[in-house]
Amino acid sequence: MELLYTYLNNNLLIIFFYFLLSIFFIFIGKLFFDFFIKSQNENEEMIQIYKSFYPLIGIFFFGNVLLIFNFFTGLNKIPIFLFFLILFLFSLFKNFKILSDYKLYFFNLTILLISATNIGISKDANLYHLQNQAWLRDEKIVFGLSNINPYLGYSSIFEYINSLLWIENNFIFVHFVTLYIIACIFDIIFKFILSDSNYLNNVGYVFLIIGLLDNFGFSGGRNGFLFLQETFKYDQIFSSLFLTTLILFLLIYKFSDKETGFNLFFFITVFTVQTRFTGHIIFLLFLFLIINKKFPLITKKSVVSVFLYLLFVFKNFLYSSCLWFPVSFTCIKFVPWHQPKQAEFISNLLLNTNKLPNSNATDVIPFEDFMNEFLNTQIDYVLNFLVTLFVIITFFLIISKKLMINITQIFGSVLLFLVWIYLAPTYRFGVPFFLSIYFTISFLYLDKVKINFSKNIKNLIFVPLYFFVIVAIIRGDSILELRSLSDISLVVEQKEIEFVSVDDFWWISPTNNDGYLCGTYKYCYVEKFKSKKVLYLNDYFYFDPINKNHYIDEFS
Repeated sequence: MELLYTYLNNNLLIIFFYFLLSIFFIFIGKLFFDFFIKSQNENEEMIQIYKSFYPLIGIFFFGNVLLIFNFFTGLNKIPIFLFFLILFLFSLFKNFKILSDYKLYFFNLTILLISATNIGISKDANLYHLQNQAWLRDEKIVFGLSNINPYLGYSSIFEYINSLLWIENNFIFVHFVTLYIIACIFDIIFKFILSDSNYLNNVGYVFLIIGLLDNFGFSGGRNGFLFLQETFKYDQIFSSLFLTTLILFLLIYKFSDKETGFNLFFFITVFTVQTRFTGHIIFLLFLFLIINKKFPLITKKSVVSVFLYLLFVFKNFLYSSCLWFPVSFTCIKFVPWHQPKQAEFISNLLLNTNKLPNSNATDVIPFEDFMNEFLNTQIDYVLNFLVTLFVIITFFLIISKKLMINITQIFGSVLLFLVWIYLAPTYRFGVPFFLSIYFTISFLYLDKVKINFSKNIKNLIFVPLYFFVIVAIIRGDSILELRSLSDISLVVEQKEIEFVSVDDFWWISPTNNDGYLCGTYKYCYVEKFKSKKVLYLNDYFYFDPINKNHYIDEFS
């Protein structure tokens, strides 16, 4: 590994593996698509659009196969690498010619790679992401893992994906996964813009308007468009996946693709939900398809996505005793690793700190304090969002000379906004809601407004605008960093650690009892979460908290 680490610190090799990994996801995505998603009856344009989803499908497939493996073994094992290598080579030799369809995708990746020069790393990495991934790398699934660190309870599918992307202490490949997802979206939008379908053109135009205006406005802009964030933050990934499901919904709704499109929509929705619980909002779109367009409730091939959803829920249960942590009503209280009031405490803490930073789980936040905080920190984003919404409506209004917004669209948009205000009224959590509102308000315009731009106009105006928008996602200082770039790496600085013995195994206690900052160490001990390791069935074990009443005491 030291030799590999030395080589991968060379920028050219990092760039080489950046593109190689993207090719890996394309080909295993193609394999999964052919077996579990594709039907026989598709027109050529739909086939070309669905090809843009292959990298995304590959990432989903990679993560869920690792999820299955982890029920039986740790993930950092040579047989697992060999398994994926065989799948990759099989698909590569079988489908090699499809690479020619990804020229724009690779060009987009080249642009987005600039962000790696100084992307930064989130403090959440040391808080729980790296500790979670360390467990995944070394051990088969552990029951009650949330008892040693409550933040381990909400384990995203990206913990599995990222757990195999460590190169010693360099985590730059974790950032690359975000870039693959964003490049997929831009690849899809480009096909929409150049399509002969006015409907798809309009979806692309709305996307570009949002992306353009994201760079202007109060406090420098930000209106709910895609963004890049510190590595090990999953807000931008969730927002990107959420947008992908919206785009896919608009596609299959218009063209009534009840087979391949619906299967793909099912899988991407599950992927989004596995990333963050809030993704369940997308299931409302399923109801819309079933009721309005007579889509089937389920298809033969979508059974696989239902299985993977239920398997992920089962994993949540084993981790925390809750089907969805920290949603307290989903917790199963009779299992030995259940800790009373843990989920409720963490849920309250998340809700409160998003309304008022530095508040506690047991605080009752006065409405006046919340509003003062919201107006001081979030109002500029809301104003930018409203200005963008006004521009989109005006754009379609000028062309159509009609106001095509009904009461259902208004009600749905207001409801989405209020859900954001209640759950997590901060910008990074608001992006999926803002994007949903943009397309909800535009919904009737997308289908009924015909904007007949010639191919020359598209090439002259919208293609340059497309590339401006993708470049604008990258921070300006990342571009400036190219002048003096010497290394592409994301290194997490470990805190000084003291080793302490607890019962028959080792824990690691942060110096000065410094919260949860455990880094890559699995057995990270914090006094108030002291737990004992209890052997369970067939060499599985769970963590049993010494003080089962810790969270009950916190509420008292």
